Amino acid sequence: MDLSNNLLSGQLPSGLKELKNLKFLSLSRNNFSGEIPSDLGQLKALKFLNLSSNSLLGAVPVELVGVRNRTVLLLDNRLSGEITAAANPHMPSASVVNVSSVTEVTSSVNPSRQPTELFTVSPRLSMRLLGDTSSGTPPDGSSSSGLGIKEIAAIASGSAIVVILLVGLILCICTRKCALKPSRRSLRRREVKVFDNVDIGAPLTYETVVRATGNFNASNCIGNGGFGPTYRAEIAPGVLVAIKRLAIGKQHGDKEFQAEIRTLGQCRHPNLVTLLGYHISDSEMFLIYNYLPGGNLEKFIKERTKRPISWRRLHKIALDVARALSYMHEECVPRILHRDVKPNNILLDNECNAYLSDFGLARLLRNSETHATTDVAGTFGYVAPEYAMTCRVSDKADVYSYGVVLLELISDKKALDPSFSPYGNGFNIVSWALKLVQRGRVREFFIEGLWDKAPHDDLVAFLNLAIQCTQESVASRPTMKHVVRCLRDIRPPY
Repeated sequence: MDLSNNLLSGQLPSGLKELKNLKFLSLSRNNFSGEIPSDLGQLKALKFLNLSSNSLLGAVPVELVGVRNRTVLLLDNRLSGEITAAANPHMPSASVVNVSSVTEVTSSVNPSRQPTELFTVSPRLSMRLLGDTSSGTPPDGSSSSGLGIKEIAAIASGSAIVVILLVGLILCICTRKCALKPSRRSLRRREVKVFDNVDIGAPLTYETVVRATGNFNASNCIGNGGFGPTYRAEIAPGVLVAIKRLAIGKQHGDKEFQAEIRTLGQCRHPNLVTLLGYHISDSEMFLIYNYLPGGNLEKFIKERTKRPISWRRLHKIALDVARALSYMHEECVPRILHRDVKPNNILLDNECNAYLSDFGLARLLRNSETHATTDVAGTFGYVAPEYAMTCRVSDKADVYSYGVVLLELISDKKALDPSFSPYGNGFNIVSWALKLVQRGRVREFFIEGLWDKAPHDDLVAFLNLAIQCTQESVASRPTMKHVVRCLRDIRPPY
């Protein structure tokens, strides 16, 4: 169950203990306060618990630790007290507890038990692993060697010095290793990887990204899609980028995940939003894109009544998106299916050139345990019927979604417009277009004023192309390469 990033507040609900079969629980990045309920330890099936980035107080309940194969993340809270794991024969592989990012750490560890690397100990927390200490029985003290007191004292002193030197050497080695390991982990946690041939005129680092977004402050949020929020970030004066913060989750294969990102970073097309770099760690993931100041197509459609209607501009937007999809389907190796083509994922610059965004994210995050979605990635109203029913996706599913976008672009209706409710369930913008065409009322489909601003034959050809893209039969839909050719044939003079 993933309820992260939802602005939830108050104390953690005590009713969570009733979810006996719960295996994964993430409540990170909310505003929960108070103490952690001890009855969370009654969830025997729980394997992963993430309570990071809240305002939790008090001690960590002993019931949460000492459970075999359980991972607990408590980053960025105000916890205090001790983490105490009682004697447990399975303790060496029992649990991983991460409670870092507070202040003043003290730790007390029994050296005969678990190594300290199992825990990331926190600021105001002390850690104590309690277990049976092995006490040896001294050998018989009687000696008939005839050694005098001075000889015995000399031998004892020499042995003590050797032991002290050995202990000091071991402590020195261990201290050095412990000092090096956190620094390496810290470097990895703050590393931003920038793709080759990317130069935006300012360095892209973890610190500059966090500072430019105001530590991902809501005031800098410019969009909130299915894969996470997007933030505007001014890295340097006049240097803007867009930061898409992804839901944090345990990825099935870190190498595979990064390989997918690198594949997306190699995609370069004039009508695709450029992926500049990325950051991935146990506590944070984000992608860095070039920033487009014109907003998205959804905003453009809502506000187009404020500006004169331009058939040339509408046609240009449609052609730009078609070219981007054709490139993804035909030229990328391996080819990329978008799976969520909609106005919100089409961005514009100040000249109304269109750019497709969020491409490849459905495939990239398919194994994320925290990405709350069904097997169908997409938005209701734009998802192809065969994809919604069978979860089998193909390039023709993108073609269908693109056709719905075309219908919205030239009409005053949304994909699932409220005005369709009298027609019953299942009636959408595709149904409405077919209804008007069949009744010979084509002119009524177009947004007011457009019919008088463009050649009627071109407008009808555009509408018929959109209807062809949204055919129920997958085989009847054209490829995006064919769509590009058709749009070029009806291109208005520039």
